[in-house]
Amino acid sequence: MTNVDDGAEPAARKRWQSPLLLGAIALVVAAAAVATWFAVAWIKASNDPSLDRAKVRDEVDRVSREAIKTFHTLDYHKVDEGLNNWEAASVGPLHDEVIGRRASSKQAIEAAKTVTSGNVLSLAVTDLNEFDGTATVIAAVEVTVIPEGKQQDKKYLRIQGSLQRTDGGWKLSGIGPVDFARN
Repeated sequence: MTNVDDGAEPAARKRWQSPLLLGAIALVVAAAAVATWFAVAWIKASNDPSLDRAKVRDEVDRVSREAIKTFHTLDYHKVDEGLNNWEAASVGPLHDEVIGRRASSKQAIEAAKTVTSGNVLSLAVTDLNEFDGTATVIAAVEVTVIPEGKQQDKKYLRIQGSLQRTDGGWKLSGIGPVDFARN
């Protein structure tokens, strides 16, 4: 007596023994394992408290670059616009100084007949206190100075800035040069 199943079993066994099929199954299992690992890592990273601190640091970096550029860019043809930009980028003692010296600054800038343009070459956040809402940055700044009727000159400065968080975001509360270290 012959069994019908005898002929079907070798074909089924051959199907599972195909190297291509086994490779495809192994690839699907490996892809599922990798996807699961990345999903778990992504969930852990999204709940990491250092991520929020990094976002604040990046915001301080972005704002301070723009503010330092603003404080090193002036056009004697548009003095009021430049001083308004200074006021908008500052807070606290620096803001008070900008307002208090506005008239004398305007006269000096117009008399100098100079256009300056600042460019932040490099910047680092050296201190960040999220709880107090304060930060300190240092920057390397290239300032292009173009006196009326003369050739442009480039100056390179090292600047330290203090920032304070306000309801409107981070703003400069102080800015000044950093002296070169001498041995």
